Amino acid sequence: MFLKRINIGYIYAALCVLSWSFIPIVARLGQVKLDNFQLLFWSNVLSLLALSLLFILLNGFSCRVASKKEVMQGLFLGSLGCCIYYLLLYYGYANGNSIEVLLVQYSWPIQMVLLASLILKEPLSLIKLFSVLLGFLGIVVIITKGKLFDVEFSGLVVGLTVFFGAFCFAVFSVVSKGSKMDGFLFTIILFSGGTITSLLALLLFSEVQLPSKKELLPVFFNGIFINGFSYLLWILALRKISAVSAAVMIFLTPLFSTIWLITFFDEVLYSAYIVGGCIVILSSFYSLLDRKGS
Repeated sequence: MFLKRINIGYIYAALCVLSWSFIPIVARLGQVKLDNFQLLFWSNVLSLLALSLLFILLNGFSCRVASKKEVMQGLFLGSLGCCIYYLLLYYGYANGNSIEVLLVQYSWPIQMVLLASLILKEPLSLIKLFSVLLGFLGIVVIITKGKLFDVEFSGLVVGLTVFFGAFCFAVFSVVSKGSKMDGFLFTIILFSGGTITSLLALLLFSEVQLPSKKELLPVFFNGIFINGFSYLLWILALRKISAVSAAVMIFLTPLFSTIWLITFFDEVLYSAYIVGGCIVILSSFYSLLDRKGS
């Protein structure tokens, strides 16, 4: 009875969060020889192939043909959310402080909430806004290990680059949320755009290289699950719940990532992780106080 009352969008978002939380694990295991451009390209290719194959198995070749406008929009959004966002993020990690980059990166859920209010006219109450900011505070505590005032934002260019990357993903999420196209077909078009753009980036800044034997499993896992199916879940979640609810849930991602790193790589457990995690969880419950717009 309880499960029937749960909005399916929250389940989609929770599965997406769980999937994205494994990104640091795959990053450690999946890049023995592959550089960022190569990993991104193969991830997009595998995502496109896996989703296309599943779509054909479920629907055959009979489906609604998307209009030229829908296809072009999907390709553009795929370039933003499946490629450009990551390229700008990679630039940040290569040239800036990792903590600074992480903090700026996680501004995208806040940007998404503001854009959804402006573009999609989603209601944004003070309680909802407070819950999002509270969630962001939680991940700041986790990322900085509680040393909130020790972070130095020294690289303006790096900071602005990563911020623009976060903006790209926020735009990607909001416009995708407003799309009326079938979510499955839409996600396939997204990865078509991401594959094309990542191939161009690969040819311009790197070279084509196959994954090594050690990289095969994490690359496949990243391409099919962390990239492919998680994006499908994200698109489906956005169409069922408000941007605020989705944003607050996304802040759980670094919390779970921290748990996996401690479990599998013997990372040190800081008390700040527990405090930050409690703040993030509190923000999730706090957002439920105002059901309007959810």
